[in-house]
Amino acid sequence: MNPTTDHDFLSTAPVENGVYILCDPSPFEQLYEKARSTERRILNDQQVSRLPDGSSLWNADEWRIRQRSADRLVRSLRTNASGPLVLEIGCGNGWLSARLQREGFDVVGMDLFTPELEQAARVFNAGPRFVRADLFHDSLPEGGFDVILFAASIQYFPDPVRAMTRAIALLRTDGTVHVMDSILYRSNVECTAAKERTRAHYERIGVPEMSAYYHAHTLHLMRRAGRLRVLSAPSGMDRTLRRFGRESSPFTHVVIEAQ
Repeated sequence: MNPTTDHDFLSTAPVENGVYILCDPSPFEQLYEKARSTERRILNDQQVSRLPDGSSLWNADEWRIRQRSADRLVRSLRTNASGPLVLEIGCGNGWLSARLQREGFDVVGMDLFTPELEQAARVFNAGPRFVRADLFHDSLPEGGFDVILFAASIQYFPDPVRAMTRAIALLRTDGTVHVMDSILYRSNVECTAAKERTRAHYERIGVPEMSAYYHAHTLHLMRRAGRLRVLSAPSGMDRTLRRFGRESSPFTHVVIEAQ
């Protein structure tokens, strides 16, 4: 694949510490940073550079799962993507955007959390373009991307159908939306229980306001956004997977196309 260089929407954006700036800092940043720091999820540059190898981290099991999902994503994009231009929504420290760039895709990583965007630009300085903006920023080009990726980020959108509708509008013909590394629940009852766990968690770590930004969604609701294919879902084979040294994943990976 030959990466494109069509980033006209960034041509007039100011750049600060390697990050293209399309919007002002969000109040969400301070809450998010406090929560992620307390959860020990803010990593140093050396740790980020090694991802998805998180074998030295406290949540190494989670990183082994995310490494498998990244491999699956790459296989799917090589087989099915109509082109190489990818927009990752909620790219965080940029490790997955950088992985896709190394695989030959042209990647724009977007987030609202400035410290991790600056870290991504610093650690992966020959890789993707990193942008501070949100999904609904009016400068994002409709019909401009081949793939829109939500990796561990759909839970930050209160209305996933609205988010998917917007993402589909940003796609070129035959483009796809990938949602991965997030739990998509089977019922509203499970969502309600998850919301309560979220509320209790953020209260316990001293950032109760953060629960207003973290949402639980069902797989059924995602189906309303467009044609949906499930690439991977929890299998219930926990014991079998553990016997072979593989952690079972709670995450669902879906691909959505415009109807």
